[in-house]
Amino acid sequence: MIRSACAVAWLVVCFSSTLPAQSPGSAADSADVLVLDHDFTTTGEVVRVFLYDMQVYRAELSTEDVSLQIRARSNSGTKTLRVYPIFGSRSSGVTVAEIYPDQDGEYEIRPVSLQGSRTSTRLRLYRDVSESRRRLTAMSRPRWEIGVELGGGWHSGFVQSNVAPPIGSEPSAGKDIELCLTARSAPKSQRFGMCVLGVSHQSQNRAPSVMWVYTEPRLGILLGRDQYGYSSWEAGPLFRFGVGIDASSSTARTFAPGVFLARHIRTSKAAAGWTLQLSYHRAFFHGFTTAGTGDPVTPKSHRVSLGIGWYR
Repeated sequence: MIRSACAVAWLVVCFSSTLPAQSPGSAADSADVLVLDHDFTTTGEVVRVFLYDMQVYRAELSTEDVSLQIRARSNSGTKTLRVYPIFGSRSSGVTVAEIYPDQDGEYEIRPVSLQGSRTSTRLRLYRDVSESRRRLTAMSRPRWEIGVELGGGWHSGFVQSNVAPPIGSEPSAGKDIELCLTARSAPKSQRFGMCVLGVSHQSQNRAPSVMWVYTEPRLGILLGRDQYGYSSWEAGPLFRFGVGIDASSSTARTFAPGVFLARHIRTSKAAAGWTLQLSYHRAFFHGFTTAGTGDPVTPKSHRVSLGIGWYR
């Protein structure tokens, strides 16, 4: 009986000492990690530290009205990191900022007062574990990018009626300009994008101008090494469907298959970026009729355009 009681008591002591030991481990997994603790005492003093891509760091400075000057130690293509001050932190006598690297590398850090002179302060640099996890989670989820595009170009012109025009008055090549609200899926090797809603003004010599409202699906294939968020090339087919709202025919429509080549310019996976796009369309027009008989006519034209877009 005494031996059984001792065995039970021993098991109780073992479990009571083991279970609480598990909670500090889980708490430590979410605790911030101190990366650097340094006192700046001399003018122009610099400290070097290695920072990792896709992590979030929090810098705490012991003095007010101080910012950080951070630059990559090597200029061999290392991307500039982003530093965001946390407003309201100076009311407690300290300065706090969040640091977002977009590339692994060694960086040089020095404090700078808001008046532009160097200052003495103590820097504590932490890796913010919870914010780093949020950043990694957000970047791992596919998300759509929204943007706007402005473009213009040349088209070969088309006859809006098959009545023979007077000599010297045949329609000839013209110009067009367009504005479009766009969307595209997350950067992957293949992705879908489209002009959701666009407006185009098409003019040509010796023929009425036409205003079009259109939509344009695109199927792109990313080219090159940087196909997961950074600058890259993209190419693929596109298909335009439009309706004329200011044309000689009240039922004017267009279908224009084609191809495009785009260069996406961005500095990080999460940052907004610019896009330059060259496209070609083979346009087919419907809804125009022969004067007098009303027979349908389907003119055709070639179209080349160059556009610039901004995406977020």
